[in-house]
Amino acid sequence: MLYCENCHAPIPEESAKCPYCGAFNASGGERQYMEQLYDLKEDVEELSEVPEMEYRREMGKIGRMLFRTFLVFAGLAAVCAGVAFLYHKSIDYEITPEEMREQAEWEREVFPELDALYETGDYEGVCEYIYAHDENGRRSLSNWEHDDFLGRYMQYQSSKESLARIAAGDYDKDDEISCIIDALFLMQERDYERYTEAEEAQIAAYQREVKEGLYAAFDMTEEELSALYEACCVEDDYGVYLHYDTARKKVGQFVKGRGR
Repeated sequence: MLYCENCHAPIPEESAKCPYCGAFNASGGERQYMEQLYDLKEDVEELSEVPEMEYRREMGKIGRMLFRTFLVFAGLAAVCAGVAFLYHKSIDYEITPEEMREQAEWEREVFPELDALYETGDYEGVCEYIYAHDENGRRSLSNWEHDDFLGRYMQYQSSKESLARIAAGDYDKDDEISCIIDALFLMQERDYERYTEAEEAQIAAYQREVKEGLYAAFDMTEEELSALYEACCVEDDYGVYLHYDTARKKVGQFVKGRGR
């Protein structure tokens, strides 16, 4: 399973697009293409298994199969072209070998510094270093071993800042909605193998702190928060998970009902 970059819903790796928002999943499209290509390879290999003594009798069938094979190859070529087009369209530019080299060089330069800041517990410093060395937001952190944890930390920080504005009276309904949504996603259980035991404990502490902040800021109980979380989840073939669009709607209704 992976998460849709557009709506954050969990989708199977083999899916060519998100079943919820329709966003294109390049890795899934490529996998479908390769599976079709493999099936075609098996069909072609079966042609060589026709016994010699049946050669003449099978020539007509083989001719028709070869014609169908040609059509399949043509279809696969169209699929491949479509995948490439949609992928390039989805990111608005084509990744070049030079850009891949630049990403690798950026990782060699930045990751050691991120590791050093992470080891001291300076997570805010990690974020600031990233922003300072990637102003356009074009670099990927997916190869950094603490990337998943950093995402949870940023959710925590966003909720914490929103709670501070609410406590100071400097907020609007969008601040309230964003604060609660960030908190709900922070509460969401995720079985990420890349979390260390220390990171799991830290995330649990973040969750407790944010929950306490929500109880105070919105005069809500633990039961109300749990009910709101469940209302923002959806269930389908992929399991039960927090759905962003549903959360936006339900949390908006909750905030409006509070009449703050």
